[in-house]
Amino acid sequence: MKKEDNEKEQRILDTAAELFSRRPFHKVLLSDVARVAAVGKGTLYLYFKSKEDLYFAVLFREFSSLIESMRRFLDESDLPPDEELTGVIRILAEHIYARAFNLELVGFVVTCPVTDEWKRLRADLWGLFESIIRRGVAQGLFRDEDPALTPRYISGMIRAVCLFAPEGAELDGLCRHAGNFVLRGLCVGR
Repeated sequence: MKKEDNEKEQRILDTAAELFSRRPFHKVLLSDVARVAAVGKGTLYLYFKSKEDLYFAVLFREFSSLIESMRRFLDESDLPPDEELTGVIRILAEHIYARAFNLELVGFVVTCPVTDEWKRLRADLWGLFESIIRRGVAQGLFRDEDPALTPRYISGMIRAVCLFAPEGAELDGLCRHAGNFVLRGLCVGR
């Protein structure tokens, strides 16, 4: 893909992300996306087959960005597994919480297409958690009878808590509680 094409696609995705974050899915028109992105409506169809395709491309980019943020944190930190785990829980919670004002934008993640790309991203997310848990088990800090299954519980729990947080709940409190909750279940001697 040429640099100009990539820039145009990113501009379309940026515009769509902004519009989807402010309006319900059914109220975002492709003609609005094209106008704000300063491209022809026909140009949109060169990159995306439909509004649903564009929507899922926005979500895919967001999910990819989340995983990259987690990887960066883990690559740049030299922390014990319990602190790494609470760190990636915080990153996940911040990502979801920032988008929780628009349940429609985040809600579709549950029903995203079951493509190899989406499966790989989910596996990457769970793999990051699993590697931390396995390191903790190897160091005698954690106990876990199924480190491959636990990441699914963690990510699902964080998503549910952020989307349906109690009235007045603040992000710092949610992150602290979630981290402590998970560590109580994993840490030896807690």
